[in-house]
Amino acid sequence: MKTRTILFFVSFLLIPSLYAGGLTIQLSGEYDDVTFVGAIYRWDADGLPKQADSSARVAKARAEAPKIDEPWVDFRAANKGNGTWVIESILPGIYDLIIIKGGTKQRFEGWRYAPVLDFEEFFPPDAEVLCDQDNDGTNETVKDEESRKWVDKTIRESKHYENKVIPLYIGGSYKKGQIRPKQIRALVLLLRDLQTTLDQDSATMRFEIWQFEDRSGGYVKQKRTHVLHRIIMPRNELRQWVWLWDPVLGNISIGKTEQKTVKYNIPNPTNTKLQGLLPY
Repeated sequence: MKTRTILFFVSFLLIPSLYAGGLTIQLSGEYDDVTFVGAIYRWDADGLPKQADSSARVAKARAEAPKIDEPWVDFRAANKGNGTWVIESILPGIYDLIIIKGGTKQRFEGWRYAPVLDFEEFFPPDAEVLCDQDNDGTNETVKDEESRKWVDKTIRESKHYENKVIPLYIGGSYKKGQIRPKQIRALVLLLRDLQTTLDQDSATMRFEIWQFEDRSGGYVKQKRTHVLHRIIMPRNELRQWVWLWDPVLGNISIGKTEQKTVKYNIPNPTNTKLQGLLPY
């Protein structure tokens, strides 16, 4: 009986590796000073914070908190040269990629709009705030600028401990015949870099997903949010960093035993429409 139990346990540990695939990230552009490439599995299928092995993703103590150039990831890629980074064994799932150029203090990252409430649908990172303008039940690409601008303005005017609250990207749900989105989500930057009497040198920065619900013709923000990152670091150092979010680095699906290649041209931060943190 004991031997059977041990064999079952060993088999349980080996099963995930049998399904593992591979991921190659092929970089182009200015990649010589790339020091880190990794893949993070943020959410399970129900929108709950999880790691790739299905264990809960929990916040760690401040001393163990991730650094801007050493983030938490589920799988870290190995540098094979000529802009090729490889994760030889990666569990099936949906991932966001993180690319860091340590020498020039640049970070590029992907995301997708996870549901703030459990068991709701995800939005892809390129989701837009669309509406069925003529209410004829057909797919359209009409942008609901009124709703998007209202959410943007509401976020910017919200009062928080942080002195800067900035919506980076805003996306909405869309279904045929939907006159306006039932839900709108935003990727938000929250930054506090003002000196306090207790702390003269540190800055805090968070990236969060906020959700707004259509309630009787008006949008109401859910109190609950999803925190993607929480960073504490010296203010002067933070102000030297580029941290841009790119939709093409998010929502990367890896199937069982799949071998996938993602090609990415590293953008020039001085000439891009990507949103995030820039030196200031």
